[in-house]
Amino acid sequence: MRRVAILGSGDLAATLARRLAERELARAVVLVDADDGRARGKALDIAQSGPVEGFDCVVEGARDLATAGPCDALVVADAPDLADLGGQAASPRLVEAVRSGVRSGPVLVAVAHACGLVEALVESGLARERVLGSVAIAQSGALRRHLADELGTEPSGIAAHVLGRPPHALIAPREAATVGGVRVDARAPAALRRALGEVNRRAPGPVALAEAAACLFRALRGSRPTVLPVVAVLRGEYGHRGRALAVPAGVAAGALQEVVEAALDPVERVALDNALRGL
Repeated sequence: MRRVAILGSGDLAATLARRLAERELARAVVLVDADDGRARGKALDIAQSGPVEGFDCVVEGARDLATAGPCDALVVADAPDLADLGGQAASPRLVEAVRSGVRSGPVLVAVAHACGLVEALVESGLARERVLGSVAIAQSGALRRHLADELGTEPSGIAAHVLGRPPHALIAPREAATVGGVRVDARAPAALRRALGEVNRRAPGPVALAEAAACLFRALRGSRPTVLPVVAVLRGEYGHRGRALAVPAGVAAGALQEVVEAALDPVERVALDNALRGL
């Protein structure tokens, strides 16, 4: 991906622009905000750190997508008309701006309440393979951190991920939660429940969200699928169609390749269904 547009210039957008620039995941990054002075100022600050930190990425600001120029990927971050309605609705103006803002390539929704916008973008005509939310990567990381604290070990030794409706209606499949190859439930029966409660209690902040989006970008640049927890619209997987959920999925070559159906017990299946119903 040579040129990436990021909608917004707030904390999330600026942090993500910096992550993409310093890791050179794009050749150019454009912060897009109606307050183009703010966008250009943030962009200049990031660009001026390049010679010091050793990265060579163009970082710019623009007032709208038309002036941002042709882009290979688009990220929704701090767009001012992103309606925060618990993830259940999205501004029609924002949907149209995103839909027409990039002709091909992926569209990433980096905000915590990603499901409603992901659904709206696919309903508007974008292919579901192109539209992905990255918040579940951040929340899966938080789950592993809380489990590490519960078990007195390092997060790197834990395998676990979330499913459901981010940021506050998530489950964690027990079969997939292991530490050193041993199920977490076998080590500490209540640890997964307590860790998941902490994750559901607090939405991730801008730094975690930016890191999650950068992680998804890196995977999308690869030629072989990497399985990550992402927000995607389902097509019959997990028994649902047309709704967006956080699910494990293989991503590569700029698109969703497949949704992976994790093993769920009957209680987890009901919890997942209830998350979609808002219960």
